[in-house]
Amino acid sequence: MKISLLSVLCSIIFVAGTYGQDISVSAYYLLGEKSKDSHSTEETFAVSNSSVAYTVKYSGKKGKNQVDTEKTCTFTDQDLTNLRKTIETKELNVSDSLFSEHFKSKSFEVYTNISLNIVMDGQDYRVRINGDTIEFDDSKLYKNTVFFLTMLRKMIEGCK
Repeated sequence: MKISLLSVLCSIIFVAGTYGQDISVSAYYLLGEKSKDSHSTEETFAVSNSSVAYTVKYSGKKGKNQVDTEKTCTFTDQDLTNLRKTIETKELNVSDSLFSEHFKSKSFEVYTNISLNIVMDGQDYRVRINGDTIEFDDSKLYKNTVFFLTMLRKMIEGCK
């Protein structure tokens, strides 16, 4: 009886630990500028539990340090805990969207297109943002999403 109870308890702890790290994130982030020297940066992020893939592509006028890049790596348990905590504290465990209200033809514009998909503990969350960034300056969802993607990029840069 003690052995079977111990094995059941260990199984429950193992499943709870594995379930607690169940997370996947896929994101697309385009940031562009319409101007005399138009350019854009296009990033894709994919996190499936601890496996990570990242690409960045530049178009238009490029800076000397802007080189298209691809990277794969593995996140640690601590990285996944940090990811999870940030999703919760930045309130990205939602399904919401922001779209530009004004569709004017401007000679200068900084625009974005963001698609963030999160699956955490079996729950699906989706954030969509598209339009002129000036219109989103006061939006908590926009600021938190950009913060999260910037943090994720830095985590990937330091990942092996």
